Amino acid sequence: TVVDATEEALQADRATGFSFDLATSAALDAAIQRAISVHAQPERWQRLMLRGMAQDFSWDGAARKYVALYEELARLPGRGAGRG
Repeated sequence: TVVDATEEALQADRATGFSFDLATSAALDAAIQRAISVHAQPERWQRLMLRGMAQDFSWDGAARKYVALYEELARLPGRGAGRG
């Protein structure tokens, strides 16, 4: 999941990239402008790149998350084995 590089996320060292919600040229332009602004700050850009590259986008990582979700759902009352 991309954590958008808002000022708050950058200051908290949580940002992993740039995103936008609306599929408009204005939203894309705003994201590009934010990326250019962060790129002009080498230390911030470096930290952002390292956090982004540290993300696990492998099939194994996704599979582990799905297994954990399914196991959690199976433990809910009225779910899983033994259900009528």
